[in-house]
Amino acid sequence: MFAVYYPPVAVASTQAILHVPAFAEEMNKSRRMVALQARAFAEQGYAVLVLDLFGTGDSAGDFGQATWAIWRQDVKAALAWLLGQGAQTLTLWGLRLGVLLALDAAAGFSEYPVDRLLAWQPVTQGETFITQFLRLRVAAAMLNSTVPKESVAALKQRLMAGEAVEVAGYCLNPELVNPLIALRTDHMRLPNLADTALFEVSFDATAPLSAGSVHWLAHLQKNGQANTATGHQVLGPSFWSSQEIAEAPALIVATSKRIAEGRAVFSAAGQDNHAISK
Repeated sequence: MFAVYYPPVAVASTQAILHVPAFAEEMNKSRRMVALQARAFAEQGYAVLVLDLFGTGDSAGDFGQATWAIWRQDVKAALAWLLGQGAQTLTLWGLRLGVLLALDAAAGFSEYPVDRLLAWQPVTQGETFITQFLRLRVAAAMLNSTVPKESVAALKQRLMAGEAVEVAGYCLNPELVNPLIALRTDHMRLPNLADTALFEVSFDATAPLSAGSVHWLAHLQKNGQANTATGHQVLGPSFWSSQEIAEAPALIVATSKRIAEGRAVFSAAGQDNHAISK
């Protein structure tokens, strides 16, 4: 498993952050933004590990060999490695589908001292995400008269039957997709987190958070799964899906500011403090 480690700058730190990446091409488009944010965290005194999951990036294996269980174990191995470097508290920082993976891992590995979640443009429903991804294949078939037309429903049936499906050059293993389809942020029971901070990016300064994110924040508060849960809308491009590599500087500023406020947030443990800010 390949990962990039950003040691804390100028200080000895016991606080570490693990980045759980986005899915497929979204991960590739996001590498620059992730690196910029990781460096900013390191400047703030955090140790940061940016992970390439099995079958992705420079890690071993092919994408078509990846399963959800393997990816969960990758997160566990990365958390254990950070603890071995002296970390005493851990933050999971997920991007897009990486948020669902981070949450699922946190629910299954309660022995690790994960006390904070940073969620960048979170995917809140696995089935919705997979449906949108499969539409890429359906759309490509519609533009090519030499291949048979397909439907999302038919592709899902093939996956449910245990057949691999290729989409946009990525081979989807049923053992990766099928467990993911069942995941929703509002159905996941997590260990109590001291802090959850959610960030969405939009070109519209007045845009509200997505309905899925608002619903998830309300779920966290209602079920006492975060002492503090905040949502933040910031200006910027959809860097994970843009045609060219793009940056969203306001997201880095907002995330760095939010994590710097961590001690104040943790001191407010036990208070219902749901905020949606812009």
